[in-house]
Amino acid sequence: MQAEERLDGPGMAEADERPLAAVLAALASDDPSPGTANPPPRLPVAPGPSPLNPLLGIAAPVLALVGALRDRSLTDQPRAAAAAALERFDRAASASGLDPDEVRAARIALAATLDDVARAAGHGGAAIAEPGAGLRFFDLLDGMLGDPRRHRHALELFYACLSLGFEGRFRDRPGGGHDLARLRDELYRILRRARGDVAAELSPAWTGVAEPFRPPNTLFGNPVSAVPGWIVWAVVALGLSGLYVHLAGTLDRQAEPVVARIAALLPDRPIEIARLVPPPPPTAGPALIARITGQLAPEIRTGAVEVLAGEDGALVIRVPAAAMFATGSDAVKARHRAIVERVGQTLAAEPGSVLVVAHTDDQTPPGGRLPAAQALTDARAEAVRKLLERSLPPARLSAEGHGDQEPIALNDTQAGRDANRRIDIRLYPH
Repeated sequence: MQAEERLDGPGMAEADERPLAAVLAALASDDPSPGTANPPPRLPVAPGPSPLNPLLGIAAPVLALVGALRDRSLTDQPRAAAAAALERFDRAASASGLDPDEVRAARIALAATLDDVARAAGHGGAAIAEPGAGLRFFDLLDGMLGDPRRHRHALELFYACLSLGFEGRFRDRPGGGHDLARLRDELYRILRRARGDVAAELSPAWTGVAEPFRPPNTLFGNPVSAVPGWIVWAVVALGLSGLYVHLAGTLDRQAEPVVARIAALLPDRPIEIARLVPPPPPTAGPALIARITGQLAPEIRTGAVEVLAGEDGALVIRVPAAAMFATGSDAVKARHRAIVERVGQTLAAEPGSVLVVAHTDDQTPPGGRLPAAQALTDARAEAVRKLLERSLPPARLSAEGHGDQEPIALNDTQAGRDANRRIDIRLYPH
């Protein structure tokens, strides 16, 4: 899928500010970047009249929601909370006067982070914010790295999303966590260079005190007696030594009963800590696929449906939509209504949530009732969901339209366009 929201600015990057493709190539080398095992560092604030990032300030409520999803402190209606947070971000960003390209990239990054963290926290496999946003995250990041000084505010927001738990395509990749940590560290170094050097003073408001020079033979500006200095220091050292011995003895006497009580609390054998590993999310196993395939055998033989195993652990029943709908229409034809009802009867005996996803090609004719690809797939997915309600409880069902954003074949042939026009009925087992 092409990254339509790439933000390739006209500025020139520094020689050591590499684009994302070079960073990913460096991840394959045997020389890991230092510090990748540590938590993501905080970016220092360079001195200046306004060091704050207005884009991060506007996105703060959405980032707080990401933290709540990651910590599982938000359990009710995550989709509604995500939609409300993104709507508030849109309003605030529109009123801020920021660069529209950076605002659009920031919204995609926030939506992708909400979806990715929600899935990782166990809120289901369906997108709660914006379908397909995770696929565009790294494309947008690559484009903005071409001019990091121009897109510094958006890049800092992308860095915050990575630090809050967005992993995207690295989540299920072997060694993906290590690679993502190195990518995040490289982005941190680029942002550090883009911000400039940090002031070396510990306190920018420090000022000296105007006091006259005091020679060694004065104390607070007054002359001292003619007693030799070594005698004074010897007396002081003797007094301090006596005070130390007294305080150390007092402390030892007071600590003895406390140490005895602490020693009595210790067990007589080593303590073993049992670390519980959370179970992996349920997936569509071979038994479930074989069971559904057997029940839909007549429809599979005629090519009416196809049973697949989804990459996200779902069982996918794919229904070709080329002959299922009239051009530009969301009305299911009579023959295919029976097929959809048959699928619903089959899924009624299987536990889990069901998501209906509609897809189309990139040549949707404008003469239909629903000429836009996104609106057309939204309406078609909802029509199939209503048919499934005859066999399944509405609480188990949801529907999404993905337009022409997820093709499985090229759109330059009729066969490829027919393959891209499809309905995926996805079962997420409990």
